[in-house]
Amino acid sequence: MITFDVYPNGKHYAVTFSYDDGRTDDRRLVEIFNKYGAKCTFNLYSANLNSGRDEYCIMRDEIKTLYEGHEIACHAYHHPHLERMTIKDQYEELISDREALEKYSGKLVRGMAFPYGTYNADTLAAMKIAGIEYGRTTASTHNFVVPDDFLTWHPTCHHNDCEKQIDQFIYNIEKAPWRAGGLLYIWGHSYEFTQKDAAVDFDVFEGYIKRLSEYSHDIWFATNVEIMDYIKAQKQLKRSADGTVFYNPTQIDVWLSVGKEPIKIGAGETVKISL
Repeated sequence: MITFDVYPNGKHYAVTFSYDDGRTDDRRLVEIFNKYGAKCTFNLYSANLNSGRDEYCIMRDEIKTLYEGHEIACHAYHHPHLERMTIKDQYEELISDREALEKYSGKLVRGMAFPYGTYNADTLAAMKIAGIEYGRTTASTHNFVVPDDFLTWHPTCHHNDCEKQIDQFIYNIEKAPWRAGGLLYIWGHSYEFTQKDAAVDFDVFEGYIKRLSEYSHDIWFATNVEIMDYIKAQKQLKRSADGTVFYNPTQIDVWLSVGKEPIKIGAGETVKISL
């Protein structure tokens, strides 16, 4: 039996994070992720960066170094309710944010998180025109399923609600290998860790990341865009009529399982497998 339940290097699970707004608490959050080899997507809205309007927002000139090794994505230029705007104005919010963030970071920006988690059909159309390939919502799935449509990508949970999800995720790794291929997606805002009576503070959250890192032998820690690119590359594999030959037309190495054995199909490679 052939299944697409493995990630790079034959790992069976993936973990990704997404944090919004570009507040100064991102500095400590980045330190935690870097310490344990985790990766995150940081969704920034450009109007508030180094503008003087909010002393708790990061500086434009630190973006390139602060988020090195992670992903920068859009959050719309002014962080508006996009669904209350015309499609033209939605497009302007997205393309302006993308242009600014690419200028500050020196890297391509390809994804976003919806401000307030809200959007409509015009938002999705504007995203496509602006070159935005995925959008993260705030609607928790409480499962580990990879999305069918990355334009409306629902996370597993917010970090305030992640302990039970992490418990289940690790249980799957240890006790339920037949559920292999799961994706744990946690989102939030870094400033929430420092709020009075925070449900989860930085120390607690670091404990969660440390615990997940102990399973790095079977967890791929990746940014949102890395997850999307990998899944899309898997779906582009070409298979022969008899099912024994696979061709990978993409520039990304992908893996599949034959029985329980992970098989690598390298970028541009044709591989014959034994069934």
